[in-house]
Amino acid sequence: MTFALIAGFNAAVLAQDVTATPGTAQATKKNLTPEERAKKGANHAEKKLGLTAQQKADWEVAALKRALVNQPLHEKLKGSTTPEERQAIHKEMKANNEAFETSVNFFLTADQKTKFAAMKADRVKAKKKEMKKDFNEAHVDYGD
Repeated sequence: MTFALIAGFNAAVLAQDVTATPGTAQATKKNLTPEERAKKGANHAEKKLGLTAQQKADWEVAALKRALVNQPLHEKLKGSTTPEERQAIHKEMKANNEAFETSVNFFLTADQKTKFAAMKADRVKAKKKEMKKDFNEAHVDYGD
């Protein structure tokens, strides 16, 4: 009887969705509309870069354009794709992100461009650190 309860409990635990916990940053990010994401990004940039009201409005327009263009690509990635298709989609998304950065750099001041480049470098550094952590966790040495 006890074994059946434990086995049933384990099956229930394993069957749970372990994606994003409601209320976390990841869950909130996934549920935002493109308009909300653009506004949130513009607010973040305003705080970090000291954008003027006009710059903030321009940032929001550029971010919305990027979000709307990338949204169908994200949906396509969720579906069944071949490695070649995924590579092509990632390449297209990268081009869209570069177009966003080009349009944003058009209206930023020199000081803001420097801060923006530093923000981007920090993001890349954090992503690499996260990937390294994930790799290390996936390749644990059990001392066999």
